[in-house]
Order: sequence, then C-alpha cells, then structure tokens
Amino acid sequence: MTRISEDLKSCPHNPTPATNERARTMQRLGRAKLPNIAIVGAGVSGLRCADVLTRAGAKVTIFEARDRIGGRVHQVKNGGYLVDTGSNWIHGTEGNPIMKLAERTNTDVMDPERSEAVFNNHGKRLPKDEAEFLMQEFWNQVLHAFKYSDENFANIDSKTSLLDRLKEKWSKEPLQHDLIETSRVWGQFVGSPIERQSLRFFFLEDGLDGGNVFVASTYKKILDEVAKPALSGADIRMNTEVKSIRYRATDHGEDSVSVSFSHGPSLEYDEVVVTCPLGWLKQYAADVFEPALPEGLLQAIENIGYGALEKLYVTFPNAFWLTDNDKDSYTCFTNFHNPTGYHPILAAENIETVSWHQSVVSLAHLPGKSAQPTLLFYMTGDSGAYVNAKLKDLPTHSNEYNEVLRTVAEPFYSRLPNYDSLRPECTPTSFYQTLWQTDRYAGNGSYSTFRTGLEHGDTDIEIMRAAGGLAEAGRGLWLAGEHTAPFVALGTTTGAFWSGEGVARRIAKQYDLDVPSDELHEASADVSIEAGGVKEDVQDLAGTKTINPGKNQNGPVTQKDFTQNLHKI
Repeated sequence: MTRISEDLKSCPHNPTPATNERARTMQRLGRAKLPNIAIVGAGVSGLRCADVLTRAGAKVTIFEARDRIGGRVHQVKNGGYLVDTGSNWIHGTEGNPIMKLAERTNTDVMDPERSEAVFNNHGKRLPKDEAEFLMQEFWNQVLHAFKYSDENFANIDSKTSLLDRLKEKWSKEPLQHDLIETSRVWGQFVGSPIERQSLRFFFLEDGLDGGNVFVASTYKKILDEVAKPALSGADIRMNTEVKSIRYRATDHGEDSVSVSFSHGPSLEYDEVVVTCPLGWLKQYAADVFEPALPEGLLQAIENIGYGALEKLYVTFPNAFWLTDNDKDSYTCFTNFHNPTGYHPILAAENIETVSWHQSVVSLAHLPGKSAQPTLLFYMTGDSGAYVNAKLKDLPTHSNEYNEVLRTVAEPFYSRLPNYDSLRPECTPTSFYQTLWQTDRYAGNGSYSTFRTGLEHGDTDIEIMRAAGGLAEAGRGLWLAGEHTAPFVALGTTTGAFWSGEGVARRIAKQYDLDVPSDELHEASADVSIEAGGVKEDVQDLAGTKTINPGKNQNGPVTQKDFTQNLHKI
C-alpha cells in the first residue's frame, strides 16, 4: 500500500513549515493582530476546524446556510424514536477520534455479527447455508479486489468496474446470477451502483483498521461534543448562505479575503475555509470563487464521484419479525435481490432495467434502550432516485407521503417472519425518508466515491486537499471536508473531522500559533502500516494511526472480517 503510506506521511495534519510569505512578513513586521478566520459550513469538518483554531487563539466566524449545525450528521424523530439521517457507522475503531468521542459521551455502539438473510428476485428467502456462501464469497472477492487494485492500478483500464472483475471471477460459478445480485449490496456502501465502481481506484474505498461499529444511540451526543468548543469559542451565524468568495489573486495582493452573502454586507477575513460538500463544489465552484479556481482544481472536483445514498425508516408498534422478542430468531441484516418478480412499482411502471436491490437493518437488534421496532432501508441508485422524485413536494408524514413509502417498503417487509397484514403490529406507525438528493446544501447526494472512467483519483484528492496550490501560497482559500481526507478516511465522518483539523493546524502554523494538544488529536497516535510483513511508521492528518491493508492474509475471510475492514454506510 505504498500510495496509502506516502499519503499519510504527506498529509498536513502534522503541518509542514510555513510557506505563506504574507504570514511571515506579518510576523517580521511585528503585526500583533491574531488572524480573523471565516469557516463556511457548520458540519463536522467546520466544527473541528473552529475548535482547533479558537484554541490557537484565532478569531473564528462560522457561516451556516441551514438553521442547525451538523451538516450531513443529523438526527430526526420518527415514530417517537431518534434516528440518524446521515452517518450510522464508525469506520474503523483503532486510533479513531470519533470512537474516542463515542466512548467519552457513553454513546451506545454495536459491533454486529454479520449473518445476513438473503431473498432472491422472487421474494423467496434462500436457505441459511446458501445465503452465507453468497455473502462470504462476495466479501472474499472484495478483499482480493482491494489488493488487486492496489498492486495493479496503473495497468487497469479506467473503464473497468468492480462488477467486471466479479463477473470474470465467477464466470464458471453455478450460482453466478445469485452472486452478481448479492454483489449489488456494494451500492449501499458507496452510494453508487456497482457497475460504476472503479476497479482502478478501488483501493481508495478501503478504510481504517479495527472493527466497524453501528452507532446504536445515534450520533447526537458525538455531534454535541464535537460542536461544544465551537459553540463556546466561535461566532456561529445560522441561516447565512455564502454567495461569493473573493480570495487574494496573489500572495502579495489584497490584505483580506472578501465573503458576500445572500443577505447583508460583504465581510473581510484573513483566511476562509470552505467545508461545503463535494456535490456543492461540483455545482457552484465555477460561480462562487473570484478569481476562478485553477483549472486543475476544478477538474479534480469534477472527476471524483459523489454518491446518492438515502435512508428509509419504517417504524412499527412492535418488532413483529422477532419471535417472542428473541433477537436470535432473525438476523439483524437482510439483503433483498432486485425484486423483479414481485414489486408492484416495477410491474406497474414497466421498469425492467433498473435495480431496486435493498439492504435492511433491524434496529430491534440494537442493544438496550437503543433498540426500537424499526427497519432501516439503505436506498441508492434507481430506487432512491424514484422515491426522491415522488416525495420532494410532499409534506413529511402526510398521507400521500406515507403511501408512497408504504408502496415502496411493504413488498420487502411483508417477506419477513411472522408478517400478517391483518395484525396491527405489522402495520407501520411512521415512515421517514431522507432527501439528500434534493438537498442543494448537501450537494444533492451523500459523499465522495470513485467511479469508472476516473484516470487520476488519488492525485485529484491531493489537489483538492491542497486547494489546487492556493492553500499554502498565501491566497487565503482552503478546502476541507470528507473529500479532502486521508485516503483511508475518505467518505467518512472521521475523514471530515481530520480534514477540518488538518486545515486548522496548517493555518495556525502559518501564523506561528501554538495549538494546545487535546485527547482527540492524541487518539490517533501510534499508527503504522503493515503490508507484506513490513511495518512502517507513518503520520496522518491527525497524528498517526495503524492501517493494516494486508488483512486476512493468513486465513479465509469470515463474515465478521468485512465489518472490520470495509463498512462505508
């Protein structure tokens, strides 16, 4: 994993010596004024950036277009229960500051045993042994594909997808059709169909070491803890949409960076950190920034894919699919192949070529008080786009809204054990569907991913992380967010957290400000990369952490192994 190692070494969480000539000149002239920093976006990245900068003594103002903090880490009430609309998982527990926050806040997490029920295209549940074979074989091939991608990416055609490789591997497998259908679960990990998953840059979808845990009691307490320093030390202005940013044309140019808004006068800052999602940059970068961003940076923003993952929560009076409330009577995870043989929407609208593959999580299996009689559907691709189009103009929880979601979900949950349409406990009491694809502040999607056709994905990430050379050149403009994270944390809450911290430490270094250490920075210490028996200490954006890409080299992959390596939903 040479590129992973080199990336972690060069990541700017451990700042390099200041290269900002403007900042050095200010120091020589004895300018006593502490830097005045603007942060666009109060998501996890912006909040952590503000935390570090305020502790360093900078003056920080956060501009948030919404009426809330958190960005894509957000919770709502559904049927009397709190649920996450964004992140559900902590991806890799070793040296992960988000895991440290979960421990500090007594947030309930679950390390699930990954035994899945599988239903075929006609809604028939497959025998347990066959389901386990399909899932294990798929994840075995995923792990092999990570290794193959890492070792051969320079020679892999950019148009080759992960699905192409799987079809080749399973060309002589009697259960090829079922294996291909099972492989579509990958869409729920990256928010994009498996046909579009780049094999060339598949290694960039791998994650941190350690188990992947489901955040059972939601991200609320974690978000509150991340936000606490910013809420007390920064000026946070809600309902304030940034319309344009005029940054310094050269490092010897204007004294400040100008930020204008949809309402009110423009304001001047020494530095501006933009934490808006990649999807937002795709849509607005060409119009928001003056002068125009460097062509290489605009191209990098365009090149990296942006997923579209939605979450549908269906709550019942009781968890009817459990027998006598016995959590062992049914699996926590259910994988439905494309329901071509029984879903009424596919039949009524004569949809023959789309995929409505669904992964469903039983929240009744969550520990203790976190358990609730709710099914969580991970929806992407065709099904997610269809539902978003139907719901975008309907009031949440209205009769029309509920009917759309019932029509979508009932063909699936009616296949679960003990279902009887005449039993009251089998009739949902509440529905809630996220609408990230219609949310322009979220960039009309979920998080970064790597699609077929991508030629230089790793370089594109590095260009965005360095803001196309602007960040360290005294121009006053910085980018942060999960799309600028270390390779092993791309597309995750941890990546957003680290990216915000990394930019803050680079700014502090340029102004010769000391940043007091904290437990979350130290949580990422002692990291090494272990590959091929060679261990090499490396440093990442937040310090150091252990990455072990050569997992399961000495034995077969188990169902639990892939939760320890791969979970991206």
